[in-house]
Amino acid sequence: MSYHPSLEMLQAYVEGELDAVSGFAIATHIEACPDCQNQCAHLEQKVGELWGSCDVAPAEELSTMFDKIIALEESPEPFQFNRKVKTITVNNKQFTLPVSLSRFADNIGEWKSYGGKVFSAHVDLGEQARVNLLYISENVKIPQHTHKGIESTLILHGGFSDEDGQYEAGDFLLKDGTVKHSPFTQPGEDCLCLTVLTEPLIFTQGVARVFNLFGKGLYP
Repeated sequence: MSYHPSLEMLQAYVEGELDAVSGFAIATHIEACPDCQNQCAHLEQKVGELWGSCDVAPAEELSTMFDKIIALEESPEPFQFNRKVKTITVNNKQFTLPVSLSRFADNIGEWKSYGGKVFSAHVDLGEQARVNLLYISENVKIPQHTHKGIESTLILHGGFSDEDGQYEAGDFLLKDGTVKHSPFTQPGEDCLCLTVLTEPLIFTQGVARVFNLFGKGLYP
């Protein structure tokens, strides 16, 4: 695991300033990354110390807040945090999902096939950004493309390469409109990714550019 969210993104995650989808993608990376777990623990400690040095609200304000909390209607259902992992099957292969993604297993749509080599399934998180599971079979090259917005990719299984390097399970990548790349898998290497797109892909080479005519880009 060589590619991680930037320190600025981890800081924003700890402080709750990221949008829900980006926070979800980073939380999934942190789940499998000891380095980022340690970094977040350090950042959380610093934030806690900062908050601890802030002026405390007057006692009457705290009392009012407490009264509002205890006045809330009690839920008849006990709180349960589901940490049971779930699996998915794509291209006749089974994969175990991270805990954070397992919570949304029922929100994963039908798999779409692109030539029987690339498969995608939308993950409905109720947010504007487009979240997909993307599976790339071995020895496949994705046509060169760029991004109208931001594309974040978290590799869940296997790996792929592009013009900038080689990426493996757990790596977190962030691409924008300044980047043109052609992801590809090696013979004997497939890849399952979680992708987040704020805008569609824009293909920049070959016949794939015809997809740009449909909605000025393409979501997987």
